[in-house]
Amino acid sequence: MRDHDHREHAQLGLQHIEDAIVGLLTQHQEGMQPSAVADALGLEAGIDPERRDLIAAGILELLVQNGRILWDDDRSVYIDNPDRH
Repeated sequence: MRDHDHREHAQLGLQHIEDAIVGLLTQHQEGMQPSAVADALGLEAGIDPERRDLIAAGILELLVQNGRILWDDDRSVYIDNPDRH
């Protein structure tokens, strides 16, 4: 596989995870903390909980930056962005 092919494969995987997170938050209108997202999607994969939360937090932050989800500072949870459509 060429570098370009690896990059495309990785971007596709990331897109699937992002879509799963958005779908999960759409179903959980009360919002979710990063650790709850990681648990719900099986992102823990047997690694240290702190590192697991960092993986989820990084992806969640990407989703906030592109407007697909929102951070609710008052409740310290990520929520669906109803205006993303």
